[in-house]
Amino acid sequence: MTDSATPPRRNGGTPLGVRMDDVAELAQVSRATVSRVIKGYAPVSSKTQEKVNQAMRELGYVPNLIASGLAAKGSDLVGLLLRDPRVPAYGLLHSVIQNEVSKSGLELITVVPSSSEGVTDELDSLHRLLGLRVGGLLVSTGVIKDHDLEPFLDSVPVVSVGRLEDHPRITGVSYDEDVNGSILADKVVMAGHRSVAVVVPAWAVSTGENRRGVAMASHLRGRGIDVHQMDTDIFGTWTDRCDDIIRLVRDKQITAAMFPTDTRALAFMSLAQAAGLSIPKDVSITGCDGIAMGLEQIGLATVKLPVEEVAVRATAVMAELLRNSAPGPVHHERHAGVFIPGRTLEAPTPGR
Repeated sequence: MTDSATPPRRNGGTPLGVRMDDVAELAQVSRATVSRVIKGYAPVSSKTQEKVNQAMRELGYVPNLIASGLAAKGSDLVGLLLRDPRVPAYGLLHSVIQNEVSKSGLELITVVPSSSEGVTDELDSLHRLLGLRVGGLLVSTGVIKDHDLEPFLDSVPVVSVGRLEDHPRITGVSYDEDVNGSILADKVVMAGHRSVAVVVPAWAVSTGENRRGVAMASHLRGRGIDVHQMDTDIFGTWTDRCDDIIRLVRDKQITAAMFPTDTRALAFMSLAQAAGLSIPKDVSITGCDGIAMGLEQIGLATVKLPVEEVAVRATAVMAELLRNSAPGPVHHERHAGVFIPGRTLEAPTPGR
């Protein structure tokens, strides 16, 4: 194909103004053939596919998923509702899901709610995704509740990703927060700590962090440990209750502090060091994620979440739901993490 064969672009020559008819004319095929190549629903010869794809590249053609009917029940367009990708665990989850969706022959569209808002913004984001008529919905946020998803379960398959799921009609591929919390609590007890601060975000802040924090505190109490539970209900911040923990350290009321995410633990470490405290001499620290680059240099004691495993499984489950006319039974998978030792967790300094 040569430049002289290229038809003029519509709408002032912008690529988004190119129509499917323009692609068909340049590729010398029917409009229906172009549609079949884009949708992949019917067999098209490799030679014809290459002609159509080459024409789309030359014209800068961008398929309109809504107008073409691709984004509808039974389509291959998957929506992902994702929590704050600044958090390494969510960023990695997004990357792996994108790769797995592509390998499965599906398409992914992601909506990220505001990192400073709560459930209202997450609901708005959910509605934006559903308005695009996605064929399936992956939910990986810390705030939206099961009852928020119930009205849509008859219209679109839903899979919870990385968040504990118990709803009888929603399949979940989750981190086992109860086990993760108990792993960390056991390590703190084994190190010799008997008075520990535990940060527990409210359910409305993050369902996963809440469950993880509650598990840590509950397991410590079960081992006879004095727990100073630091509840927080402030959304969008990682430093709430840090000043209170610093005061407990200075008053020699605790020898360790446990955080439900590495992000919160690292934020505390910065504040504690600025306040003149030494880690772990004055206070031992644990986090939970194990994903951020450079943690081995920092030496943060943490649990590494099985993010890749959860992302791969959730995508496979969604692909199966989309391609089976009769969906299988709902199931709930829970994947535990692995403890990563670090120099932030040591035995208490004598006299503290």
